[in-house]
Amino acid sequence: MLPGILSAALLTILVKNATAITDDQRAQIQAKFLQVGAECLKDHTLSVDDISAFKNKKFPDSENAPCFTACIFKKVGIIDDDGNLSQSNTLEHAKKIFEDEEDLKTIEEFLTTCAKVNDEEVSDDDKKCARSKLAYTCLIENADKFGFNIDF
Repeated sequence: MLPGILSAALLTILVKNATAITDDQRAQIQAKFLQVGAECLKDHTLSVDDISAFKNKKFPDSENAPCFTACIFKKVGIIDDDGNLSQSNTLEHAKKIFEDEEDLKTIEEFLTTCAKVNDEEVSDDDKKCARSKLAYTCLIENADKFGFNIDF
């Protein structure tokens, strides 16, 4: 259940309203996120309170939450090694799954909205985790605007 919190958010953002995704594709994506989440938990553990915060679409205040999120985002290509939101990389991954041009256009607009987090100053340049909190928050805050229904 632990790795499923963030992966469910990301999976939902990318596939909830997509018309061209099959159940098999959805299962493959979910399995990848669960695998990555389990890997990230080894180095960045989460508490029950952290999980509760994620379930309530809030970013936890704990020390491990930013690096746990960054770990998942890096492993699935949402952020790069410098901790920046990688709009082009994420869109390329989406193109491997989605064929519908409207779905891709919506995802691109969504990512463009959140790309602004790359311009914001963060305090942990050595760990490169702080921006993941900004990216997560932007994704959650803008999901409704783009018609994504995020349910944990």
